[in-house]
Amino acid sequence: MNKIKLGILGTGYIATKMAEAVKHLEKHSMGIEAYAIASRNKSKADQFAEEHQFQKAYGSYEDLVKDPNVHLIYIATPHSEHFENAKLCIEKGKSVLVEKAFTSNAKQASILISLAEEKGVLLVEAMWTRFLPAIKIIKDWITTGHIGEVKLIEADFSQPISHIERLQNPSLAGGALLDLGIYCLTFADLFLEGNIISAQCHSIPFKTGVDASDWITLTYSSGQKAFLKTSMVASSKNEGILYGSKGYIRVENLNNMIRLELLDHTSQLLETIVPPMLVNGYEYQLLACIKALKAKPRIEGNRKIWECEEMPHSKTLYMMEQLDSLRDSFGVTYPFEIPNSKIWDRSRNKSILQIYNIKTKECIRLKEFDYVIEAPNWSTNGDFLTYNSNGKIFKYDITTAIITEVPSYYVNECNNDHVLAPDGSGLYVSHHTKEDGLSRIYRIFFNGRKPILITPLGPSYLHGISPDGKTLAYCASRHGEYDIYTIPSEGGNETQLTSTKGLNDGPEYDSTGEYIWFNSVRTGRMQAYRMKANGEEQTQITDDLHWNTWFPHISPDKKHAVMIAYHENDVKPGEHVPNKNVEIRLIKVEGNQWSSPETILKLFGGQGSINVNSWAPDSKRFAFVSYF
Repeated sequence: MNKIKLGILGTGYIATKMAEAVKHLEKHSMGIEAYAIASRNKSKADQFAEEHQFQKAYGSYEDLVKDPNVHLIYIATPHSEHFENAKLCIEKGKSVLVEKAFTSNAKQASILISLAEEKGVLLVEAMWTRFLPAIKIIKDWITTGHIGEVKLIEADFSQPISHIERLQNPSLAGGALLDLGIYCLTFADLFLEGNIISAQCHSIPFKTGVDASDWITLTYSSGQKAFLKTSMVASSKNEGILYGSKGYIRVENLNNMIRLELLDHTSQLLETIVPPMLVNGYEYQLLACIKALKAKPRIEGNRKIWECEEMPHSKTLYMMEQLDSLRDSFGVTYPFEIPNSKIWDRSRNKSILQIYNIKTKECIRLKEFDYVIEAPNWSTNGDFLTYNSNGKIFKYDITTAIITEVPSYYVNECNNDHVLAPDGSGLYVSHHTKEDGLSRIYRIFFNGRKPILITPLGPSYLHGISPDGKTLAYCASRHGEYDIYTIPSEGGNETQLTSTKGLNDGPEYDSTGEYIWFNSVRTGRMQAYRMKANGEEQTQITDDLHWNTWFPHISPDKKHAVMIAYHENDVKPGEHVPNKNVEIRLIKVEGNQWSSPETILKLFGGQGSINVNSWAPDSKRFAFVSYF
């Protein structure tokens, strides 16, 4: 394409700012032109086109996306509409620039990203701050040591705008956080390093239930801190300050950074810069899109990744997850979302313990329970299954159907992360200690011996044990990221095996101890992986664009693996929750390659269905739990 034709979806205030920017670039022959505007009201579209000199005006969004001449569509509708609007564009093969906040939540964001990667179109979040020339100026001041080592950031973006209807309305994803607070969070993310290891926050609700004013304190693994405030009811303030060991930088206006001041530790002004701006700041997003559209998408497996380097998909998803987490803390849920309390309410769940035979495809029901049981393990002699329920571990004798409780004493808050010791003496379990509620790994015994603590550090979630019983593999958070670790089964020093950004979970040894199977969200969607027991040769096994794959379990003969899959419409990539329609999938070895996953079971389950290895010793059967 010689010149990119831009369409704008929506005719509100933000659309007028983008129209100003694109007309300037068009006038100066900078590779883009103002082509089409769309509104659900044709008269509004006509008026916008006349005022801003667009060539086409459409009275529906559908008509805009059907226009074969449109190359890029800017979405300028309310937050609550971004998902459906962008989905419409992407499904029609249009590249999209989506106004911030990208979507209402991270689940919507992950769906759009996977759809764009399937269709091979450019998808960019229009967080305009990240594209501004001011960012480079600030980073240059930092890297050249003008303020020394950055210690903390303060940011406040508050505007008395609660009279705006969409900000009051929960159905329109209203509130201060998505509209204003995202700039404070972005400011911190741009200039602080490491992972967030703690977030303390407080919110005052508006009368409609959305957040009116928010205070957020973030602590990073680097030791840096961010003190952030946002409000849609307080007096106007829009400022950010980066404090260093030798001085500080003051930024006027977090969103468009119109003035930068460099000061020493005595508050003496050393330098002032008014960053360059061609029009109003929106033009830099367009210029980045022009550059990206002239390049080719990056191919990774089944994915065609087309993004702008200033705002990659991984960063969009990371920020949306941060917003979700903060809203959870505030207790703010939008009407079109399912509250966490409802998702995790298992008080009415009943459980079915079952066995599936991969040869005969026969499913056998062992027992129904009037309460939740989770995560069956199969003993090495094939005689019994163990499972957890109500914080305790139980044995189910397959021949007699007799159930006995495994003595665990004060280790009575066990979750569904547990493995049987190869010597038959008992289990290693993950138990939420009463002191701080964090999960730690303990060893419990069938003969009634008192439990032994294995991992003093928490949280630690057990998933695997080496065939010789000498090493445990588990998921743990140590520096704000969940990674895979190993530790001697008698305790000692732990070894970190993964370090990629995002959740790495579910590590499990194969029967020879050569490989550890696990799942990782490193590509943006949870998938199955395998690595050497020392962490080398980390290899992706599954590559589903629209499914999140959890907990790959390798059979004793190493010929098959089963795993549980959640559809992207049901969970965020990093979630494995209960009470969902899920699939159990099977893969098998074909030479030195693994087959594509085959769905062998569809059930109502999820969290607890098949969290740990439940293969029988004969490698023909595995146990699982469904709910009703």
